[in-house]
Amino acid sequence: MSGAVSKRYARALFEVASERGKLDQIEADLKAVVEAIEQNADLSKILLHPHIARAAKKSLADDLFKRHVSEETHNFLNVLIDNGREGQLLEVYRSFVRMANEARGIAEATVTSAKPLSDEEQAELAEKLGQKLNKKLRVQTVVDPSILGGIVIKIGDRLYDGSIKTKLEHFAHQQ
Repeated sequence: MSGAVSKRYARALFEVASERGKLDQIEADLKAVVEAIEQNADLSKILLHPHIARAAKKSLADDLFKRHVSEETHNFLNVLIDNGREGQLLEVYRSFVRMANEARGIAEATVTSAKPLSDEEQAELAEKLGQKLNKKLRVQTVVDPSILGGIVIKIGDRLYDGSIKTKLEHFAHQQ
């Protein structure tokens, strides 16, 4: 249920951001707010505590974020708090980013490799995959030595596993 609710809030904010030409700004605002909350355990506890008054939460959000985010983002945070949905901010943010990326023709990709990829390798990979998918890719890299070699690419709900570990496992099962 909360996923559907988060998507509705994200859709409403996405529509306002699109109408006002502020997709990038609002996405950056949301990211900053989410990161601030994730990095400060006390702030997170206060905002998520069910017995702290909404007015106190809004006052805290004003003090911390009002000068640093757009008016639209600030108003949106207040709407979440007014409706008791501040605990869904992370999921709203993720849904908003998916909608914004879809509108921009961008796909998020997570590339896992056994060793760090150079900037050139990342750029080449993003370009080649982007051409195949007809989208611009935003690549995040993860290093996981346990895959032994090769790469694993996750784009949306698709997984492309070219790791040596998986190839060895398939080989072992065929024996």
